[in-house]
Amino acid sequence: MAVGIGASAGGPQALQTLLAEFPTEVPVPVLVVQHIHPNFVGPLVRRLQEACPLPVQVAAAGDVVRPGRVYVAPGGRHLVVRRGLGGSQLVLTLSDAPPRNGVRPAADLLFGSLAEACEAGAVVVVLTGTGRDGLEGVRAVKAKGGVALAEAQESCVVYGMPRALAEAALADLVVSLPEMPRALAAVLRERAAALAAH
Repeated sequence: MAVGIGASAGGPQALQTLLAEFPTEVPVPVLVVQHIHPNFVGPLVRRLQEACPLPVQVAAAGDVVRPGRVYVAPGGRHLVVRRGLGGSQLVLTLSDAPPRNGVRPAADLLFGSLAEACEAGAVVVVLTGTGRDGLEGVRAVKAKGGVALAEAQESCVVYGMPRALAEAALADLVVSLPEMPRALAAVLRERAAALAAH
């Protein structure tokens, strides 16, 4: 099981708020795509680490994904997760593929890779942001039995990416940012129980 988060305009503050209260009772890796200039990724990671009880790091190619860690996509490169040899581990890959929806990194690629690697264990969150990045990735997650949460308009700085999900009726839950940690905790408990039962 893994959590993917996509954000654009207004995302750094939203990520800080969410990660400060991120539920830890079900340990999962957290993979973050924030549309941001490459020069600001390091400061963003430091800012998130100050707020977040989990270790936060810039994602590197070949990293074996660990539960209870936050991996932030480096600027200008797509972040993708794959099953390692034997299939028991998730491994990070970085891609210089063309921008998707005009952005690189793109949440669509991260979410799509989570759908393939984790299937029903993929949980994705779309936070404040412009454009429609994340929409096609969420379609892939839903097709594999995963869960999608979208930030509610009331707490968004820019209601673009979450709106695309809501209008396509792809969000399992639409939640304001202050309520997101609690909602995410409930989803992770439910997913963990469902996956354990299979």
